[in-house]
Amino acid sequence: MNKTIFSAMTAAAILAVTSTAVANNLVEPKSLAACFVPQTANTPMVKFKAKPGPYKIAFSNSYYGNNWRTEMLNIARAYVKQPGVAKYVSKFEVQNAGNNVAQQVAQIRQMILGGYDAIVVDAASPSGLNSVINEAVNHGIVVVAFDNTVTTSKAININEDQAAMGRMWAKFLARKTGGKGKILLVHGLAGTTVDNDQGDGAMTVFKKSPGISVKQVYGNWDVGVNQKVTADALSTNHNIAGVWGTEGATGALQAFLQVNAKLVPMTGESDNGFMKLAVEHHIPALVIGQSPALAAAAIRAAIAALDGQSLPSNANIPLSPVTTKEMKAGVNYFPKLSNSFVTDINIPQCDVHIPVAAVVHGS
Repeated sequence: MNKTIFSAMTAAAILAVTSTAVANNLVEPKSLAACFVPQTANTPMVKFKAKPGPYKIAFSNSYYGNNWRTEMLNIARAYVKQPGVAKYVSKFEVQNAGNNVAQQVAQIRQMILGGYDAIVVDAASPSGLNSVINEAVNHGIVVVAFDNTVTTSKAININEDQAAMGRMWAKFLARKTGGKGKILLVHGLAGTTVDNDQGDGAMTVFKKSPGISVKQVYGNWDVGVNQKVTADALSTNHNIAGVWGTEGATGALQAFLQVNAKLVPMTGESDNGFMKLAVEHHIPALVIGQSPALAAAAIRAAIAALDGQSLPSNANIPLSPVTTKEMKAGVNYFPKLSNSFVTDINIPQCDVHIPVAAVVHGS
């Protein structure tokens, strides 16, 4: 990414606001309950045998190579250095497996042999790591999977509710259009669990609005593809009333600007470029993102589990929607940073607050 340099004044102001906003007590049950919400009413709670800290924590990351993953790892490294967290952590190690399941299995096995107390995982496969994760837990190691979660019941899984995200975007557009008109639904990558959940969530809303029709296309979570499929749709559909978009929605908005089409309400994930354009052109927009700060929440869950606290076996992190009116330069979007910057670097409900400079440049 383009590592834009903040002015000294801007960076200092950001650090002053965010560096002190760390959970006073990472293992306090009430605070944990606000962060880790059971996936369903029937989700079981799990409790590991308490260990005295500080703890050795390893991070097994499946893939490294896009902006989201870069920010995610920078956030993880910055988080464990914050005073309220560092007192719980004696060692923190990150390994990247290149999205290779066999390599990730081998790395986790080495972490087991290395005597780590907890392993945090962004998995290359939902089921391919199950055996080695079970092995780790059998050795008394806490395993927390996030983002790309796993199917073994031995791990604690943490994510954001993708179906709820899709529903919230759809409800926003239904309100803004008065429940009438054609919605261009720009999917992500066909066949993926995330895209299926987001799209299914959206359709449960749109099907309840008889005045809304939906045209569906696939943007592959890519800005360029989003722009192309949206431009193609606009060439044959001149009555689009709203755009339901996810990651890469910057491209969809750029397509409207490119052909001078009437601007309509839109949704998207937390791409800095999308938010900058929405503010600049006064477009009603709703942004909800898969936060790279999930890594920090997963580390917090690992610490709490090692402390003997109860946690949901499958937890959803509360979503943090932002409308155009709520977008504030230098706070939740950043005019001086690249369009590809992922803006939702904090999770207030989990007391995760990371200085922007640490996310951009690494801690």
